[in-house]
Amino acid sequence: MLKAIVQHSTKLVAFLNALNLALYQPQIRHLTQILDALLVCDREKTLTNLSRQLEETVHPKNAADFFRESTWDSKTLSSIRKQFMVASLLKAAQTFKGHFPLLIGIDDSLGENDKATRHLEGVAFQHNHNDGSSKHPIYTNGYVYVEVHLQLGPLGFTYDTRLYLREKTVRYLNRQRNAEHRLHYRSKYALARELLVELQTLLPKGYPVYVLFDSWYASAKLINFCHRQKWQVICAIKSNRRIEKTRIDLHNQALKHKPYKRIELEAVDPHHKAPTYYTRTVRGHLEDVSGEVCVIISKRHPEDGSPRYFVCTDLTLSVQQALRYYQKR
Repeated sequence: MLKAIVQHSTKLVAFLNALNLALYQPQIRHLTQILDALLVCDREKTLTNLSRQLEETVHPKNAADFFRESTWDSKTLSSIRKQFMVASLLKAAQTFKGHFPLLIGIDDSLGENDKATRHLEGVAFQHNHNDGSSKHPIYTNGYVYVEVHLQLGPLGFTYDTRLYLREKTVRYLNRQRNAEHRLHYRSKYALARELLVELQTLLPKGYPVYVLFDSWYASAKLINFCHRQKWQVICAIKSNRRIEKTRIDLHNQALKHKPYKRIELEAVDPHHKAPTYYTRTVRGHLEDVSGEVCVIISKRHPEDGSPRYFVCTDLTLSVQQALRYYQKR
């Protein structure tokens, strides 16, 4: 196999140098090799395959020792990276023409593993929401992580991730641990809130922020938490949520005599037309949420029998702008 990396990317090296990481030169060398190999490797990203990308042969054990035996603290290095990236993003925003709010996207993803993988602690059979449904669930062997993504104008990056472990998995792993090293179950909401609390300390006060998430995270607790930070929320909700003590799908039925407003969103793919939707709105108080909100009822066409519902806490936004922000999630 031809070696993919003869010389390390100058941009990657410059980025790592800008972080001023407190690592020894051998550790910096291993970090550079692994990151560069991750960027170019198009096969399974095992340590063996990553080592094969390098012109200078490196034994996979050296890469394993870098993670397992080195004395560097992953949380400290991650904190340095996040501070640098957030500061760079806000600085770059000063050069943009026009003013852009900061969009914080919350989501979770499934990293697939081979069906035979059994000895990685975070790997188990997980419900695959993308390929399955409530009536026909599909389970995939892999790991689930909660992710927070930042978007400011044309720039964006992944702020951080947190590994999610099911309660069943936590109980199983704790059987093999002593009392001092036992794990504690944390829900996806708790992981997302932990990331937002940390991010809040890095943002200047008063900066306009919109937090975006789907209906899996649209709890009253998370919406109220964002409200206390003076952040706006745009999220999807399920049809059984209540506005002014009435289910939102019943509000939709009550509005059937009113015309839809046709809106056009941004084209995600330049080779395809911009998507259009037909919308109605309802204003009121979402159950257990402080403050009035705007609920957007969205259909792909007027006869669509399965509308989607969205909540926007910023009552000054147009429906089109709110859904365009949500597209960035």
